Amino acid sequence: MKNIYIKSISLCIALTTLFSCTDYVSDSNVDPDEISGSDARNLFQGVLLADQFFHTSANVRDVMIWMNQANGENRQYVSLNDWNLSTASSFDSAWSLAYVNCLTNARFTRVNAEKELNYKLAGAAAVIEAHTMGTVTSMWGDVPYSDFDYTGKNKNPKFDKQSDVYISLQALLDKAIVDLNKPGKLPADKDLFYAGSTAKWIKLAHSLKAKYFLHTKQYANAKAEALLGISSASEDMKAVFGNSNGQSFNPYYDFLVDERDDYMSGNGYAGTLLDPSTTTYRGNAKTDESARYAFTYNTEYFSPYGLNIYGGDYGGTNGKFGSDSSMPLVTYGEMLLIIAEVDARTSFAAGLTSYNAYRAVLDGGYSIGINNNGYDAETFNYDAYAAGDFAQGGMENATTTETDQQALLREIFEERYIYFMGTYETLNDFARSNNAAKIQLKAGKAGTPQRLLYAQEEINANPNTPSPIPTIVTKTPVHN
Repeated sequence: MKNIYIKSISLCIALTTLFSCTDYVSDSNVDPDEISGSDARNLFQGVLLADQFFHTSANVRDVMIWMNQANGENRQYVSLNDWNLSTASSFDSAWSLAYVNCLTNARFTRVNAEKELNYKLAGAAAVIEAHTMGTVTSMWGDVPYSDFDYTGKNKNPKFDKQSDVYISLQALLDKAIVDLNKPGKLPADKDLFYAGSTAKWIKLAHSLKAKYFLHTKQYANAKAEALLGISSASEDMKAVFGNSNGQSFNPYYDFLVDERDDYMSGNGYAGTLLDPSTTTYRGNAKTDESARYAFTYNTEYFSPYGLNIYGGDYGGTNGKFGSDSSMPLVTYGEMLLIIAEVDARTSFAAGLTSYNAYRAVLDGGYSIGINNNGYDAETFNYDAYAAGDFAQGGMENATTTETDQQALLREIFEERYIYFMGTYETLNDFARSNNAAKIQLKAGKAGTPQRLLYAQEEINANPNTPSPIPTIVTKTPVHN
């Protein structure tokens, strides 16, 4: 691992390609030579920025293309349509963001907050560390964690087993919850996600525990934590963006409009699921996806499915990928879907009840439009399903030989496929469920995508990198 203790790290944390240190992020400059001695309050906002940038940066676009939620249309993006053509060097940036910008600075924040006896802030920093590293291990499998030295003294940390990383993150989140209940104060003016609300940070910690228990197939624990997690749209953790050119744009918009406006479209299987004019449309007498379709797609650049980039910079009602459109990271909808999946694995009746509870929230406009109240004048409808809808011959099981329970689980995973578009979670779902959603990937490619490649910088610098190096089509250990 390259030297992570880089003097150029400041609270802008190498995010100058996305965020301004003077406009969007106020009062966040510190002396980069003294980052280890900086007060935790000033470090905190930079850690949040780094985490949200890691979760919305270039390799998430790769995942969208591999999962057939998007398509590479020009130059090097054409090659991304075949996951086997990806190169290790294309993952250097995300790996560095995770370890240098997120993990290193989260550790500094935690240590300094504890020195200042601000345990609440130490707890929140630990939650962000867990958010970053949970995604890292879900996408890469075995990764450096327990042996990682944020001061840079150990340049060759060992790779922990993926299962051990998840265990460590559960323990970290348990400690974070304890610390968040201790004395201290969260700086509201630096807290991009929750404006200093301790209660929301505690719910986020439980939500991450639920997510990671689901990843490791500890289903009862996943449901128990989801019930303690985010319980309303107002508690969603969302990446927040401004509307300043080259500084605070949503990274999707920045790429789709300012950087490479002809490289990537929304053409793919996901679009056909939401498009009422197709034979693969997932709507039916009880489901109208028109509003979610319009929120996600338009034809400004590509037909039939360009990604909806309307928003503050472009005009029109904010679409999913607008310049200042927030991006969901950990949400109420995710918790409801975790509960529905766990219940459906145990009992068809319980799963149907829980899935209908999620659909009732959608029926209010949740996740459709940035204000959770629909999109423009487009229609939407998510009526409750009945048991017969999943029986063989029912509207959700019309042409298969699935049991009602299998059909319900397929529907839940298909909903997750749509709901998590633009995140790493879609790849994790595909891998952990062996494509329970029955996603149609791009044809003619060898194998199926299962993970990201280890960064070339890590391969070159750290002799502990696993050998042989796994390929993209190699399952991670928890999915074997």
